[in-house]
Amino acid sequence: MSKYSREFKLITAQQCLDGKSSRILANELSIPSQLIRYWTQVFAIHGTDAFLPNLHASNAKTKLQALKLMWTNEWSLNHTSAILNQSSPGTLSVWLKKYNEFGLRGLERSSISRLKMKQSNTTTKPDSEMTTEELKEELAYLRAENAVLKKLEELEQAKRRQTKKKR
Repeated sequence: MSKYSREFKLITAQQCLDGKSSRILANELSIPSQLIRYWTQVFAIHGTDAFLPNLHASNAKTKLQALKLMWTNEWSLNHTSAILNQSSPGTLSVWLKKYNEFGLRGLERSSISRLKMKQSNTTTKPDSEMTTEELKEELAYLRAENAVLKKLEELEQAKRRQTKKKR
């Protein structure tokens, strides 16, 4: 889901096309002016069909076609993304990075990136009803959780010390 609604993007882009500066809009709306200029470009190309869901992310072949379109016409990421009616140029940037790193296989959908976070193994049973094995598993989980939290706190303290040194 996009951070900004389609209607918001269309209204903002229309205001920019009507002559209002992207910097003024950016200050009023507290969003980057570059983003407003991108929305305006997409809106100028596609009109009221701008920012509708598209099928360019359906498979590796269509992703590669989008990249080839950019290369053959020597377009920028922003312009190509606008031509393809993508919600942001970041999508095309990710495809390019994956293609450069892994080739066509990098553009295929990866089940690795879609792994769900494992739910905790803590149970709601009282300790007296748990088996020794269950208690050991919960203890191991809680120790790992505790270690992560300690490391996080340590990193936060180091960050605070660094900012104090810079002052």
